[in-house]
Amino acid sequence: MNEMIKANEWKKFVIAAILFCLVFIWLELMPLFSATSSHEYGGKTIEKEAAEQTAIQFVEKQTGYTVSDAKTIHQANKLFIGYLSKEKLTESYDKQFDRLFPNDYFQVNFKLADTKGSGLVNIHMFSGQIVGWEFYVGSTQQTVNEQLQKEAISAELAKYQFSQDQINSLKLLPKGEWSSPAPVFKIGEASMNIKAMAQQIGDKIVVTKYSSQFTPPPDYKNYVAKQDSLAGLLTGFGYLGMSIVLFILAIIYAVLYRHYTSFKYGSILTFIFLIVYIVMNVNMLDAVMASQGAGIPTNGIKIFTLVITLVLSLAMAASVYISIVAGDGLWKAQGRNLWPRLGQAGYGQYVWRSMGLSYLFAIIMLGLQPIIFLLLEKVIGTWSTTDVSMSPYNMSALWLMPVLAWAAAISEEAVFRFFGIGIFRRWFKNSFLAALLPTLFWALGHVTYPFYPATTRLFELMIIGLLFSFIFVRYGFITAMFTHAIFNTVAVSSSLFMTGTADNIVSAVFFLVLPVIIAYVLKIWDRKKAAAAPIPNNYT
Repeated sequence: MNEMIKANEWKKFVIAAILFCLVFIWLELMPLFSATSSHEYGGKTIEKEAAEQTAIQFVEKQTGYTVSDAKTIHQANKLFIGYLSKEKLTESYDKQFDRLFPNDYFQVNFKLADTKGSGLVNIHMFSGQIVGWEFYVGSTQQTVNEQLQKEAISAELAKYQFSQDQINSLKLLPKGEWSSPAPVFKIGEASMNIKAMAQQIGDKIVVTKYSSQFTPPPDYKNYVAKQDSLAGLLTGFGYLGMSIVLFILAIIYAVLYRHYTSFKYGSILTFIFLIVYIVMNVNMLDAVMASQGAGIPTNGIKIFTLVITLVLSLAMAASVYISIVAGDGLWKAQGRNLWPRLGQAGYGQYVWRSMGLSYLFAIIMLGLQPIIFLLLEKVIGTWSTTDVSMSPYNMSALWLMPVLAWAAAISEEAVFRFFGIGIFRRWFKNSFLAALLPTLFWALGHVTYPFYPATTRLFELMIIGLLFSFIFVRYGFITAMFTHAIFNTVAVSSSLFMTGTADNIVSAVFFLVLPVIIAYVLKIWDRKKAAAAPIPNNYT
């Protein structure tokens, strides 16, 4: 087993790792540092608790009622952010409009104690200023005459630096909402319109709604809608559909090749994955809520979501487990042992060398990825936007974010590499051809990410996935899994470091060195086990 990774194997990749590390620093870290240092607020958001307090005080002052429940989530004008990115207008927008009309903001959803009222207040993530709201306070909310409405709205809008002409241009629509018939502001071909509403609550006339968001032109919206539909189709058929097919095939081949493997294999890793996957999904419940818009979920919705999460987690764990068993049998039947186990001679040394190679491979991929995106931007015009369903600000515990990296590494390497390549190599008798289809299925699972055109991540991940496949076939499952986990962890750790808080920084460092800890523990454990009862080498 020692010869699977030779002692000096790392030397082949050191120069490449150094070069790609410099590329990563130049194309990824330096722009990130520059953007943070030049940011008007230093890139530091206010605390969610501060946003909630601001919103609660505002709502209680406006309505005279007590807020009984409040929840802060990160929201974003995804469509418009993408338009700015595509047209290279982001910097211009930030200078002109972000202070009063941010595209990323904290949305505080609330409920009132004394009525059936509820609503939301939007807070600037960096300045803490209120930038929009909408609430309903039940039967006490009454309409008032047009003149009094206009006066209340005019007084409120004056605080947001609208000119008197812009305020006077507002017209009352049939449903009681005031809106500007012509764009108030424009950037590129995108325009902003004001929407406001004033009603009587008790003895006061209150502005119960104020929103002011930019809308991109219709042709851009239509294009994005078509791309989103394409991405959904590709994910549904290419990823979800093929994942189910692979799961069924894994069950069949686990039975057919049971004499080459054991149903005990993978049980510990599957259990670890199950716990990690549940933790990850529970931690991202706010992201699910953010993608649904306003409102605080009831206890029934929370319970239903948790049940769905548990069922999905068990299904994913079953897929990981059976893929490991079937993959192990398939590879051993083909004369390869791509996942050595504790107890085999040289196991500890193999894991240790796998870990060392994994850091080098991860660095190479981290430097390669921005090069791929740069080329795609030049060739197919790639641009990106914000997706609140993936936002670190919508995680209950940000320090747990790297758990996502390990969940993906375990499941994707088990299903698409260990079993996926194994079965196609059994059919095609060629490792490269065997890697193409499972890499395609895996890549299609990422096309709904906020990159356009929808095929952007397909092109990128076909390259990255084939590199993972090479690592797996040449150096084994553990090397590929470590590489994948390190690669993902570095990608998500920037959010942790940017917060500047001790718990997040410690978490980022811990998960970045976790492969070293795991490899060292297994190396020592294997050494003690071998000393107590030497085991003959059965590596084939």
